[in-house]
Amino acid sequence: MAASVRTKHFASFAIASTARFYSTTVHPVSLSAFNSNHENYDKYRPTHYKPAVDSLISHLKLKQGDTVIDLAAGTGKFTELLIPHGFNLSAVEISDGMLESLRKNFPNIKSRKGSSYYIPVQDSSVDAVLSAQAFHWFADLKSLSEIHRVLKPNGKLGLIWNFDPSVPGEAPEWQRKVAELCWKYDEGLPQFRKSWWKEVFQTPEAARLFKFPYQEETHFWTFQVPKESVWHLWETKSYITKLDDVEKSKVKAQVDDIVKEAKVDSQGLVELRLGVYSAWTTKKID
Repeated sequence: MAASVRTKHFASFAIASTARFYSTTVHPVSLSAFNSNHENYDKYRPTHYKPAVDSLISHLKLKQGDTVIDLAAGTGKFTELLIPHGFNLSAVEISDGMLESLRKNFPNIKSRKGSSYYIPVQDSSVDAVLSAQAFHWFADLKSLSEIHRVLKPNGKLGLIWNFDPSVPGEAPEWQRKVAELCWKYDEGLPQFRKSWWKEVFQTPEAARLFKFPYQEETHFWTFQVPKESVWHLWETKSYITKLDDVEKSKVKAQVDDIVKEAKVDSQGLVELRLGVYSAWTTKKID
């Protein structure tokens, strides 16, 4: 799995006027989707690229024994890659469905029901809060304030996402066609690729909580899945999960038709290429 890497800094303090910064509740689409599709999410969503995860942990300067929270842990895709580092690790998740799968997969990991609006730990008790494939759902000041509350002085916030490349040449053409088809259904929803989540970091309130500029890094990697799993992977996306059965069948037929263009190996596998984006910053000392 070869990977290219780009590392840079991000700093911008142009204020965007939006109520998104002041949300205080879990997004209903994410909660409904993840409660209903947690088993398929666990089965079909890819893991995270281990070198990218290890790189993020290195940038955060985390060490064995540090207290780490996997926030919005889902079914434990990211949690699994944190376990070998020997952290004092706990997982926080709001979806009952996701918690069910998480506890089934990792019964020895402390798991608690909670969200970015209520992390069930004491003030200044955590070395790092990490979140994979999730921060775009709760990128607001209430969440940043709550994360700031639980972090120790100079504690770390680390974010990471898998993403489907949108630039020609960064992924197979058929893969991009499938992505562009499905993206038509995410109108109005906060998604990583839209970069809305970055806007909260542009506020003066966020600048009082965390150090800026935050740093970021991008990797690319490839993995293989059975041809028929391409649809199932996309079906786990919240904006596809919420479609009614008739519309979902139409999308499936179109996805399956596009996947016919993919090169299939002797084992019936197709190659997917994903980007992995990570960002990190440090709590400001009060």
